[in-house]
Parts: sequence; structure tokens; C-alpha cells
Amino acid sequence: MEAQSAWDTLVEASRYMFKGPSAREILIFFVVLGATLIVISVPYVWSKISRLKEVERAFYMRGRSLGLTDEEIKLLWEYAKKFPYDPQMIYDNKPLFERVVSRIVHENLAGVRLIPSIRAKLKFDTIPWFIPLTNTRDIDLYQTGKLVIDGVYVDAAVWDKTETELHIVVLEALPRPVRIGERVKFHFIRENEGRYSFESVVKDKYTEGDRLVLVLEHSETLHRVQLRESLRWKVNVPVEFAVVDDITEEAAAGADFISGRIEDISTKGVRVCTETFIKPSEGKYVIMNFSIGDYRFENMVGQIVNVRPMQTQVCMGIKFLKVSRQEEKIIDRFILDEQRKLIKSYKIGESE
Repeated sequence: MEAQSAWDTLVEASRYMFKGPSAREILIFFVVLGATLIVISVPYVWSKISRLKEVERAFYMRGRSLGLTDEEIKLLWEYAKKFPYDPQMIYDNKPLFERVVSRIVHENLAGVRLIPSIRAKLKFDTIPWFIPLTNTRDIDLYQTGKLVIDGVYVDAAVWDKTETELHIVVLEALPRPVRIGERVKFHFIRENEGRYSFESVVKDKYTEGDRLVLVLEHSETLHRVQLRESLRWKVNVPVEFAVVDDITEEAAAGADFISGRIEDISTKGVRVCTETFIKPSEGKYVIMNFSIGDYRFENMVGQIVNVRPMQTQVCMGIKFLKVSRQEEKIIDRFILDEQRKLIKSYKIGESE
């Protein structure tokens, strides 16, 4: 009897073990699971919403401090928050600002009317000469260049621009009429910075006096070729220099030094101008003494690579022949500091 009872208990336990859950048990499981997920997710979602609200409040506060209206800030916020960056970067980062503007132009034509005002208030309507252009909205009015039609280069210039289009005035005869809807190329050189080109579609055309003006779509792609190996920074630094035939110690010892000024400088060389009457020639050597900040460059040796005589002065492009790594770092640091100062002055509206 005891064996039979044990066997019956085992059979009953096995039947219970392999029996599927009841509908009530399934319901209880999902209720418990749902409650657990709610308990876990609600605080997380709430924290995300609260964080976004804090970021939005900070975005509005910063925009108002820069003089933007709530309507302008709202427009920027709606698009800036879609990018994987801190939205406030749009107030200081011009490439990011231009990406947002491009999105607005393509998706919100009603908001385009606010962009010129926003651009002016953020000081993005003027670009320091040493900062590369990012799209055709950056090109200065009256920038001259070459329009390319069927491989023929024709003189042209930027006549006008809006947030949605660029107006190019043609300054000489075209090889053929330009059709609306065709693609044209425009090449131009930005002084001391780079050679640019872009391609765009002709949206419209009209005449201004006796000149043809082509209305082009803005291009987000500018092809740039840097003009120099290293950036030349515009300065006005006094220099004492001597032009010599060779760089031996004897030649340096007997050299006659004259006064001039350095007009631009890079880690590779300088441009020196003087009002003293001299006739330097390419290939000759120059010994220079000048100061950058607190550092004194003594007996810097360079070679003349070009000469530009003018009515009241002579200017020479000089390539450094002997420059130490320490001196390169000093020039690099000086240029970087000057760039920061100039960018800050643009941002607060002090630069002309």
C-alpha cells in the first residue's frame, strides 16, 4: 500500500510538472511583466524629457542673450535638435549653422525669411579671410571669377545673393546662350586662402543694364585647393634686414641692414616691404632681425623667391632657409592666438 501511494504521488507530481500554465497564470505573468517595465521605463523616459526641456531652456536663454527673437530661436531649435550635437553649438559653429540653414531652405521656405536676420545677429554674415568657405552662401558679393560654358572661361562676378539663390553677372560675351535648367561651373580665387570651384543649375536669368545675370541654385559643395602650403598671417612687424649674395659669416658680418616691415608671416617665410630704394633680385639671400611677441628672431636667413616693386616701396617674398622647430612652434602659436582674437572680434562685432 505504501509503495502504491508513493507511485500515485509521483504520477500526480509529474502530471502537474508537465501541465501548461492556465490562462489565469499567463495573465498574471504579463501583468507583472508590464508593471515591471513601467516601473523601470517611466523614470528613464521622464528623465529624458526633463533633460530635453533643460537643454531647450538653455538654448532659448543663449539665443535671447545674442539678440534673437523667440520666433528665430524656435526655428533654429526645431532643426538644431535633430543633429547629434549639443544644439547650442549652432550659435558658435558656422559649418553646423550652415547645415541647419540648408535643411531649413529645403524643408521650410516660410522660415527662410528669418535667416538673414539670424545670420547677422550671430555674426555669420561676414567670414574672416583665413577661414575656408563652406558653401556658396559664404561667397562675398562682387567676388570675381570665371564662368565655364562648354569649356570656355568667361569673366563673371557675384552680383547678388539670397539664402536660396546666387546671382552671377556675366562680364563678357558668352560662346552661346545659356539655357535655364542647365548646369554651369564657376571658378574663383579667394586672396591668400584658396582656389574654389562649384557647379550649379541655372534657375533663371535676367539683364541688369546691358549685362546678363544668371540665377543659380546654392551649392553645398565647394571644391577648394589651398594656395599655400602654410597659412600666411597678415601682420605689421618692424624688421631690420640685409640683402646679401651668399650666407657666409663674412657676408653677414659686412652686411648693411635697412629698415622695413613684415606684412605677412608663416612657418615657411615672410613678405617684407621697405620704402628704402633697393633693387633686390630673386635668388639672393636675406638676413633678418625681428620680434614676434616676446621672442626675438636674430639673424633669420631666407631666400628671395619673388620681388614686387611698387611706386613707393619694394616688397619681397622670402622663404626661410634656417628655422628651428622651436621657432616654427612660436610662429604657429602666434598665428593661432591671432586667429582666436580675430574670430572673437568678429563674433562681438568689433572687426571691420
